[in-house]
Amino acid sequence: MIHVVGNFGVLMVLAAYFLVSNGKISSTSSSYQVLNLVGGAILVAYSVVFFAWASVVLNTIWFCIALVALIKLRRARAAA
Repeated sequence: MIHVVGNFGVLMVLAAYFLVSNGKISSTSSSYQVLNLVGGAILVAYSVVFFAWASVVLNTIWFCIALVALIKLRRARAAA
């Protein structure tokens, strides 16, 4: 079951990249950032289970980048 969850996280991150690369969504859109945020969080948990510390670090940073971007998007929309 844990592998299904991990694969779901991978699919979310890859879907975000695919959609941006093919012009379906913008890299500044909330949907892009949410896909990265949730996918990254899932992959952090998955990597911790298997003690894959390099992946934990990478995906924690990935998660934080998406979180900061979402906060900035919300602030910009609130100010508009």
